[in-house]
Amino acid sequence: MQTLPKVLTFPPSSTEGDWWNDQIICGDSKAILQAMPDKCVHLAITSPPYNVGLEYDGHHDRMPYDEYLKWLMPFWKELKRVLVPGGRFALNIAPTSIKDFKPVHYDMTRDLKKLGFIMRTEILWYKQTMRRRTAWGSFRRPSNPHIIPSWEYVLVFSKGSWDLPGDKADADITSEEFIKFSDGFWHIKPETAGRQPFLKSLYPPRRGRKAPEQKEEGHPAPFPEELIYRLIKFYSYKNNVVLDPFGGTGTVATVAARTNRHYVHLDLSQKYCTISAERVAAELKQMRLDEIPVSQPECTPAPAIVAETKTKYATRKKAKRK
Repeated sequence: MQTLPKVLTFPPSSTEGDWWNDQIICGDSKAILQAMPDKCVHLAITSPPYNVGLEYDGHHDRMPYDEYLKWLMPFWKELKRVLVPGGRFALNIAPTSIKDFKPVHYDMTRDLKKLGFIMRTEILWYKQTMRRRTAWGSFRRPSNPHIIPSWEYVLVFSKGSWDLPGDKADADITSEEFIKFSDGFWHIKPETAGRQPFLKSLYPPRRGRKAPEQKEEGHPAPFPEELIYRLIKFYSYKNNVVLDPFGGTGTVATVAARTNRHYVHLDLSQKYCTISAERVAAELKQMRLDEIPVSQPECTPAPAIVAETKTKYATRKKAKRK
C-alpha cells in the first residue's frame, strides 16, 4: 500500500535504495535525474516549457531558439540513461510562430535521434480550440495566408528496442481501449477551455485586452488527464515506473497512481510540487475508499410475500400427494 506523498526537497538526506520512487521531488530536474540510477524508469511523459513567454512559476520561458534546444539536451541525455531497455518516452510539443515558423517537433526529433532514441510514432493531439481570432494573414487572398495550428504532437520514442519486457498479466488495457488508442488521431479537449499555450508566439493580444484568467494553481499549460491515461495504458504495464521531469501540477503522477503505476514527479517550483502532492494524496485516498466493501443490509421478506410463498408450497405438496 502506497503512503500518502509529501514534497521531497532535493537533495534528500539519503540517496540509498529507491529514494526517488513514488515521490514528488522539488528541485533542479537535471540534477535529480543525474542522481537517479540507470535503467529504473519504464515510461517518461513530459511537455517541456514551450519557450514562448508563458508565465511558469520559477522558469524563464523566453530563450533564443537554439539556446532552448541546447538547454534541453542534457535532460534528454539523462532521461535516456534512466530508461530501461525498451523504455518509452512520450514528448508533447507544438510548432510555434507564424512569420518565423519554428518546427520544434522536427528539431527535437532530430536531437533525440542523435542521442540514439528510436522514434516509434507521432500522435496528433487535436484540440479544436480555435474560435474568434484575427491572425488570418492575407485574408481571402493567397499572397500570405496563415495556418493556425489547433493541434499538438505527442512524439513517442523507445530506448534501444521496440519491445518492453513485462508480464502479460500486468497489461491492463482493454480491447476497446487498444483499438481506440491505436488510431493516432486523438481528439481530446484541453484541460483549460480554449487553451492554446503558444498563442503568444503566433500573434500578440490586442491593446487593452485582458489576459485570460488562469486556474487557481496558476499553471499555464496543464495536461488533460485523458491524454496521460491513454499514454500510460497503451505504453506501460501495471507496476511500471512513470516519470515526468517537468511535472508541473502533477497530472502524470496522479494518473500513474490511479492506474497502479509508480510515479516520479520532478519540478523546480515548490508551488507546483505542493499542488501535485495534494492531488496524488487525494487520488490515493479515493482509491482506498473505493476498495472498502459496502455491507449489504439483510432483507426481511414482507409478510404478504411470506404468506404467498407458504400457500404455493402447500398447494404443490398437496398436488404431489394426489
